[in-house]
Amino acid sequence: MTTHPDYWNQLYKDEGRPGWDMDGATPLVRELLGLALPLGLRPGCELVVPGCGYGHDAAELEGHGFAVTGLDFAPLAIQGAMHRYGNRVAWSQGDWFATHLGPWDAIFDHTCFVAMDPARRPAYVDACAGHLRSGGFWLAALFHQVKGESGPPHAIPMEEMRRLAEARFEVLHLAAATESHPRRAGREYLMVARNR
Repeated sequence: MTTHPDYWNQLYKDEGRPGWDMDGATPLVRELLGLALPLGLRPGCELVVPGCGYGHDAAELEGHGFAVTGLDFAPLAIQGAMHRYGNRVAWSQGDWFATHLGPWDAIFDHTCFVAMDPARRPAYVDACAGHLRSGGFWLAALFHQVKGESGPPHAIPMEEMRRLAEARFEVLHLAAATESHPRRAGREYLMVARNR
């Protein structure tokens, strides 16, 4: 079901503000940028936020000087993002697994990877590499622990994430997050990786 936009669209329709929406950008925007800028990420580059939802992180990144595309599977998410933030960001409704997306200089991934069925993880990593320019950055906030047993979101141990990413990326940083939203404190870690 999670592989079809209707699943996600229905959550936006039923809940208005789905449980993952924090009504603002994650504090991890600042933390991930603080890690990636010294490694070569530059303001002004083209950056995509897959699974952007209502666009809070995408708008925050645009405010930091990036040329941002907010991408989501659910049409209602994109409509909500446009309503909240207008045309500050290039909003696009689409499937992350499509082959025609990008290329971008960077990906900001906050809860999109962990929303995928775990069986799709290798394909997701391949899609990230395919949507990035050579040397592009994948910035990701991931869960090593989630509330409840069934997802989404789906937790992934840090070393399993390293193994998956290293098939296509050079992992430059992988460690616990220190600036998580209080609702997620102690459950998130961050990765900065460079496309090979």
